[in-house]
Amino acid sequence: MESKLQSQQQYPRFIQNKPCGIDKFDGGSQKRLAKTIARHFRQNDSLNEECSLPRIIGIEGIWGSGKSNVVKMLESELSDNYYFFEYDAWGHQEDLQRRSILELLTSKLIDDGILSGDATIKVKGGGSKTVSWSDKLKYLLARKTETVTEKYPLISNGMVAAFLVAVLTPIFTFIAYAVKPTPTTCGFSLLSIIIAALPVLIALSIWWLKYRKDPQKYGWSYLLAIYQDKIENDVCYETLSEDEPTVCEFKAWMQDISDFIKEKGQHKLVLVFDNMDRLPAEKVKELWSSIHTFFADSGFENVWAVIPFDETHLACAFGDETNEQTKQLTKYFINKTFPIVYRVAPPVITDYRNIVDKFFVEAFGEEGNDESETINRIFRLVNPNANVREIISFINEMVALRQEWSNEISMINIALFCLKKAEILANPAEQILSGDYLNGIQTIINNNLQTQREIAALVYGVDVEHARQIPLKKYIEGCINGEDDHDINQYANTNKQFDIVLDEVIKGIDDALVDKIIHCLHTLTRKNDTILHIWQRIAKLKLKEPIDEQAFPVEYQELLLHLDTENQNHVIAQLYKKVVRFKDFNGGDYFKTLNEIDRFIEQNKLSCDFASLIEAKTVESNTFIDYIKVANKTHKAYRDDNTTKAYEYYQVKTNSEALDTYLSNLLPDNFDHADIVKTLKSDSAYTFPTLLQTIMNCIKTKGVNKDNLGAIFTTYRLLASDEERPLSVTLDSTYINQLHSELNTDGRNIEESGYYDLVAMQLAHGRSVSLIESGDIKYVAKIMDYYVNHGDLLIKSVGWNNSLLNDTLQYMVKNKLGYKLSLIDILPQFENIKNRISVTEDAFIEHLAEWDSDLDEHLSKNNIQIVIPRASFYSLTTKISNVLTDHINKIAIEALSEVSSNTLYAQKANHASNYWLVATNHLLTKIKSLPDNLTEFGKKILIDIASGTQNWSSLPDCFKNIIERLDKRKIKSTVTDIRNDFCIGKKTINAIKFQFFEPWLRTHGNLKSQAGEVIDKIVKPVISDGACRSLILQNKDFYMDLINIAGDDAYELKKSLKNLSQKDSNPQLIEFVNSIDSVPEVETA
Repeated sequence: MESKLQSQQQYPRFIQNKPCGIDKFDGGSQKRLAKTIARHFRQNDSLNEECSLPRIIGIEGIWGSGKSNVVKMLESELSDNYYFFEYDAWGHQEDLQRRSILELLTSKLIDDGILSGDATIKVKGGGSKTVSWSDKLKYLLARKTETVTEKYPLISNGMVAAFLVAVLTPIFTFIAYAVKPTPTTCGFSLLSIIIAALPVLIALSIWWLKYRKDPQKYGWSYLLAIYQDKIENDVCYETLSEDEPTVCEFKAWMQDISDFIKEKGQHKLVLVFDNMDRLPAEKVKELWSSIHTFFADSGFENVWAVIPFDETHLACAFGDETNEQTKQLTKYFINKTFPIVYRVAPPVITDYRNIVDKFFVEAFGEEGNDESETINRIFRLVNPNANVREIISFINEMVALRQEWSNEISMINIALFCLKKAEILANPAEQILSGDYLNGIQTIINNNLQTQREIAALVYGVDVEHARQIPLKKYIEGCINGEDDHDINQYANTNKQFDIVLDEVIKGIDDALVDKIIHCLHTLTRKNDTILHIWQRIAKLKLKEPIDEQAFPVEYQELLLHLDTENQNHVIAQLYKKVVRFKDFNGGDYFKTLNEIDRFIEQNKLSCDFASLIEAKTVESNTFIDYIKVANKTHKAYRDDNTTKAYEYYQVKTNSEALDTYLSNLLPDNFDHADIVKTLKSDSAYTFPTLLQTIMNCIKTKGVNKDNLGAIFTTYRLLASDEERPLSVTLDSTYINQLHSELNTDGRNIEESGYYDLVAMQLAHGRSVSLIESGDIKYVAKIMDYYVNHGDLLIKSVGWNNSLLNDTLQYMVKNKLGYKLSLIDILPQFENIKNRISVTEDAFIEHLAEWDSDLDEHLSKNNIQIVIPRASFYSLTTKISNVLTDHINKIAIEALSEVSSNTLYAQKANHASNYWLVATNHLLTKIKSLPDNLTEFGKKILIDIASGTQNWSSLPDCFKNIIERLDKRKIKSTVTDIRNDFCIGKKTINAIKFQFFEPWLRTHGNLKSQAGEVIDKIVKPVISDGACRSLILQNKDFYMDLINIAGDDAYELKKSLKNLSQKDSNPQLIEFVNSIDSVPEVETA
């Protein structure tokens, strides 16, 4: 039933969220339950005490099921004979429960006239006392202590003044006497009297001033009074609160109330302990124990106890409510406490729906019915297990928003906001834009633009029109600020207002956030003219900022990737100006920054001529050094011109003399810039004469120590010219050994420490030394030439037999290292050196070929036999072709050609040891045409073969090679002489000689001129030899003509051939015989 106030209110109006005693559920289940409980009360109270049940009941139901409303209806049903008192246990959880119950109950009963008149209390020492119920409560809950305080009067001000005058007068009299002169005069006598009376005069003066202000108070009685007040006694009472009434006191009190109700014929008392299941676990147990003690057993005749509770939440006080054992324990306590438990059933779905409708109509009237069905549906979908209290809370929240927004926002969207407020407010922008909060009800509610606007209006408290862009704006701002789960691309292509809102956000955002804007929009994939204009605006903002350091920030890199070519060039140009004109200019940072810009342009294919922007800049020496050091670390593979050194890219320079002086002044202890000298060595703009001289002086004066050794000698090697190798100034052997023992390479770059220089110096002196474990011999080999002549070291190594030196020289030979070397000194020791340093002859000769300058001056036919003392060396020079070996071969051949043939012939027996004969054997492969002396030597050998003093088969290879290389045209006369000697019988032919000389005689012997003698003396003697016959058959045409020319002189030969053809079935022989003219018949036996 609506109250008068509600009926007078206009819609929308709030619904009271407290029990109203009206059953709003279909079927009246709560009303029926209330009547049932009321019937039990009456029936139980009609029975005598022996037959009645304990006056305590439980009402069980889930939170919000209507337990309190059932109690309210029960109160209505029993209003004629029962008085209800509700105790909110949850609201008084901080109080002492028994004390609180008694105070509140008794006060309420007194106020409502239930407890009226006098009551009796027991006093200390026995007996009783009649007091009011209020005093009785006070005596029960508190105790008093009595304190008597006695006040004594204070001495009056007049008495204090009199005391002071009595004390001070003698003192002042003595002072007056002391100052009195002798003899006395009237003036001084008067002064003495005044001084003596001064205390009295002062006291009277003070009293007189007070008397003039208040004659009544400060009269003669004030002046002459001895005490101000009388003696008084003061009794004080102090009330001390007890902690908590005892169980006996509480029980006795409740019994007194029950007895008083019965005596006076008042309504029976019903105590309702509400919200007990909402207490903390310990409080639940404490209160439950009290209720059980007071009501569950004997109870009180005129007092009922009603305890509404939710069994599930009550179980939390006994442990885990999901645990089966906990559930059983809870049921045990309930059954032990309550003889009867009534259950409040939750509303069924039909009731649920109707309840929402009823409350909606109650709050909004009929005008809301058009939308109530949709609101009802979404509420039940979102809260399928809501209770009445939650429904009322939901409706009242809608009412509050409806009153605030009137008709500006639809009821459905108001309901939607109330239901999904927690999800929406957790991340408003994203939820409104995405509509994720509509999960489960998206088939009923669409996340259209109107829904977004109205929800945004509710979230941000602005009118709907202004709210339309707020969610997207807030979302974009969240993206810029890097909030979690924000992606700038989320709504870029789906929200039509994206470009406009983004532009507004960028226009209105703080300039200090420009870097965040760049980082955010860098990930934006959307591209169009609006976005481009936004980037251009951002570029202007960024360029307004000064730079904090010489660098190419990632913000500039991301910005450049989104600009057009014109703006890219503008931004790069402006950034370059900021960098080059930076106040605290740093050379290293300058190079690093420009190099990063350069690489960025190259890698991203930007159309920017960065080189044209570079300004020439002259800096101080130390700044230039920093610039060089960073430049030297730069990888320049991305540049087309790899021949240009990195430091030359950006036109930074310094004064050469100033740099030379600066570096020199760092010596000896602060110099560590060998890398700078190395970089600038080939630059003609920089020379270091002062530094070189300072280094040499430092070495001479032993200013070198273990710390500066590496830098000094590395720089010295760089500055010394090639002609100055070995270095003109170096350390003595003793100091080298000292430094080597002091040098600690732990944690240092060994190559830069000077360690290898010390090793090289020691090897140059022939010292036996070994490398440290991590050492590398190649570094020693590379600098060895600066401390000793390479050629001298090769020669000395033969006698020293130093293991590390041998390995070092081996590395130098294999890698063609070394600067100075004399071939005329090395070549005679070639074999010894090769064997000492364990290199191949091929590798060594290739190494020596590096010294190919002025070979004519050092190697000539006059000294070749001295420089190359072993003729076998020519086997190497003829096998390997290089400038050196070709020159050696050339000179050797020239020298050989000048040796007389007679000299060579005289040494033919020593062909394996004679220098020139051995040399000839190797050099023949390089001789295109035999020199005359070798031709003559060959002729002599041919004559020896013809005469039989030399056998071709046993002829040394050298001689065979000479004969094979003979020019046939030059030996024609010799061959003719040999033919004649055979023809006249001076020399005798045989098969071996014929086989050797046959080609010579046939081609150069002019045999046909003496055909008869040739056939008879040369051919016929060997025709029976198969090998000789094969030669003849191979050249059958020649010999057929020769036989025919010989005529009758060939008769015997023909006869022999005929005879041989009959014995030998060789077709070629038969054919040859048949072709000869007038072959005689062979006589038969």
